[in-house]
Amino acid sequence: MLVAYIAPSSPWSLPVKTGAYVLMSVAVNYLMAARALSFVSRTSFWATLEQNVGGLPTLTSTAILNFSGGILYLVLAKTPDNIGYLMAPALFGFILAVRGNVADAQRQTELKDQTLELAAQALDARDRYTESHSIRVAELSGRLGEHLDLGGRECDLLRTAGSLHDLGKIGVRDDILNKPGPLTDEEWEVMRKHPDIGADMIGQHSALTEVAPLVRYHHERWDGSGYPAGLKGEVIPFGARILSVADSFDTITGTRLYRRSLMTPLEGVEDISRRAGQWYDPNVVDALRALHGMEPLPLADRPHVPRRITAWNVLRVNPGFARLLAAISISGLGDPLTQVAALVSIYAGTGGDTLAVAVAFIAQAAATIVMSVALGGIADRFPRKRLVVYLELARAALLIATPFLVAFSIWMVVPVLFVLAAINSVVAPAKQAAVPTLVAPGQVGKANAMVTATMTACGTLGFGLAGATLALAQQIGIPHPTTVLFIGDAVTFAVAALLVAGIPNLGGGTTTMRVTGAWRRTWALDAVRAHLTVGAAAAFLLAMSFPALLALAYRIEPQAGGATYSALELVLSAGLLIGSLVVGRSQAIGSMRTAGIGLLVTGVFALAITLTSEVLIVAAALFIASLGNAIYWVANQTALVEAADASNRGSVMATRFSLVQTASIAGVAVGGFVTHSFGQNGPLVAYGVLAIGLILLGMFALAAGRRTVNPLHGLQYEEAMLRPAGASSPAD
Repeated sequence: MLVAYIAPSSPWSLPVKTGAYVLMSVAVNYLMAARALSFVSRTSFWATLEQNVGGLPTLTSTAILNFSGGILYLVLAKTPDNIGYLMAPALFGFILAVRGNVADAQRQTELKDQTLELAAQALDARDRYTESHSIRVAELSGRLGEHLDLGGRECDLLRTAGSLHDLGKIGVRDDILNKPGPLTDEEWEVMRKHPDIGADMIGQHSALTEVAPLVRYHHERWDGSGYPAGLKGEVIPFGARILSVADSFDTITGTRLYRRSLMTPLEGVEDISRRAGQWYDPNVVDALRALHGMEPLPLADRPHVPRRITAWNVLRVNPGFARLLAAISISGLGDPLTQVAALVSIYAGTGGDTLAVAVAFIAQAAATIVMSVALGGIADRFPRKRLVVYLELARAALLIATPFLVAFSIWMVVPVLFVLAAINSVVAPAKQAAVPTLVAPGQVGKANAMVTATMTACGTLGFGLAGATLALAQQIGIPHPTTVLFIGDAVTFAVAALLVAGIPNLGGGTTTMRVTGAWRRTWALDAVRAHLTVGAAAAFLLAMSFPALLALAYRIEPQAGGATYSALELVLSAGLLIGSLVVGRSQAIGSMRTAGIGLLVTGVFALAITLTSEVLIVAAALFIASLGNAIYWVANQTALVEAADASNRGSVMATRFSLVQTASIAGVAVGGFVTHSFGQNGPLVAYGVLAIGLILLGMFALAAGRRTVNPLHGLQYEEAMLRPAGASSPAD
C-alpha cells in the first residue's frame, strides 16, 4: 500500500517501486524467518540471522533476483500485442538458471569442504596421538583470521591450510610418527621434513598455491628458532603465524585417544601468551586471548597486521579519528557556503565583473602558496590540536565579521578570502598529518580514503546547500542572503573546533622544528621525492580539464551547455566519491603501484572522451576517469604520510599542498590556452594532451611501484622470496 503511492505517473516510478519492494520483501522475509527459528530453537535472534543469512553477498544475490519482478512487470505491461506474455517464461528460465548455478556453487563448496574434512580425518587417523586435530586447527585458524579482520577468502584459505597442515606426515615412517618415547636427532631430522613434503604436494595444485607457504612455514618461530627454514619475525607468512598458534593451542589443550588434555583452554592461552614475541606473533596471540575473553598483552611495539580493514572498524577502535572525521565533514560542508557567498557578493557588487571574480581566485591561490612555502613547518612546530582549534575559531570570527566588512566595501572580500585560504593552508595539512597519530599503522590508507570520500561528499552537498539557502533567503525576503551563508560557515568552523578540542592528541609540538624551510626539508627525504614529483605532474595534467570541461559541455550541447556542464560536474563528483571508497579496499593503498593504476585509468578514459560526442558516453567515460583520479589522490597522499615520520609530517603535507596548488594553477592556465587556441576542437585537444600525459605518468608509476601484498603472506615474506639466489637467506 505504501509503495502504491510512489509517483504513479512518473517515468522513474517503476525502478523506485521495485527497489522499495525488494528492500521490504528481503527485510520482512529474513527478519520474520529468523525470529521464528530463534523462538523454536531457543537461540539468539541475531545469531540465527547471522548463521543462516551470512552477510552482504546473500542479501545482494536475493535483491538481484527480486529485482526481476520489476522487469517482469515491464515485459507484461509495456509490450504491444501482449507479446510480453510469451517472453515472460524466458525470464523465469533465466531466474531458474541463476538459482541453479548458485545451487551448483553451493554443492561444489560443500563437496570441497567435506573432501578436506575427509583428508584431515585420514591424516589424523594415521597418527595414534591425534583425533580430529586438523579439523580443530582449521576451525580455530579461521576464527583467528576473522578476529584479525582478514577477508572471507583469506579465512577460507586458512581453514584449508589448517586441514592440510600435517599432510607431509604421509612421508614420515610409522615407527617415527607413532614412537611413544622421545625422538633421536636423526628421527627429528626426518620429522622436520614433513612441512616441506606437504607444501610440495600442495604446490602442485594451482588452486592451492597460496596455501603452500602457510603449510611449509607453520612450524617457524618468531625468534627464528623454528623449522624448516629458520625464518624470523615478519618474514614468516602471516597465515603461517596464525596456523602456528592454532596448532600449538590444540596440541596442548586437545583431548587425545590415549590421554586427557595437558591443559585447560585458559591454561593453554596463558602458556602461549608467555611465549608471545619469542615463538609466536603477539598480534595472533592477542587474537587467541580475545577469543577466550582475555585482555591484550601489554606490549608497546607491535608488528604490522596485514588485515583488511573496514571503515566501521577504523571508526570503532579509533574514537579520536572518528571525531576528526566528523570535524572534517562539518567544515567541508561549510566551505562551499563561503565560496558561493564570496563569489556572488563580488559578482553582484561589481556589476558582473568577471575580472573581479578572477582576482578572488588568485588571492586564494596566492595565500596558499605563500603560507605553505614560507611557513610550512607550523603544523610540526606547534601542537596540532591547539593550532587547529585556534585557527578554526579565528576563521569563524572572521566570517562573522565579513558581512560588516562587505557592507563597508565589496573589495574587502578579497583580503578575507586571502586570510581564509592562508589559514586553510595550515589547517588542512595539519589534519592530514594527524591521521597517522590517531589510527594504527595498517589503517592509515583506509583512513585517508575515508577522509577523501567524506570531503568529496560534503563538498558536493555544501554547494547544493548553498544554492538552496540563497533561493530560500530570497523567497523569504532577507535583504542580504549571502550573510546567511557567511554566518552558516562560521558555525561549521566553530563546531569543528569543538570536536577537535575533544581529541586527546593530534601530534606536532616538535620544538626543534623550524617554521620556515619546509620545502627544503621535505625534498631532502629520499622516500618522498618520487611521490611529490608524480603528485605535481598529475595535478598539472588534471587541472587542464577544468576549463576544457566547460567548453566540452557547450561543444556537445550548444543549446544547453550550462545544464550539461552541471550534470557532468555531478557525475565527476560521484566518481570521486565512489573511487575514494573503492581504493579503501586495496591492500597496498599507499604505494606507487596503486597511484599508477589510478592515473592509468584516468588517462585511458580521458582519452575515450575525445573519441565521441554522445553525452551519455562522455558522462560514462568521465565517471570512470574520476574513479581513477580518486584512487591516485588517496594513494599519493597516503604514500607521503607513511614516508614521513611524526616530526615532519606537517612539513611534508604542507609542501604537497602548495606544490599541488601551484601545479594546478599552471595546469588551468595551459588548459585554458589550449582550449582557446584550437577553437571548436580545443576541449578535445586539451583532453587528448592530459590523457596521454596521465597514461605515460601512470606507466612510470606502475613500473616504479611495489607489488601488492598478499594478506596471508605479508610484505616482508614476499620481499624475502624476491631476493636473488645469491643473496642471504630470509632468516638473516
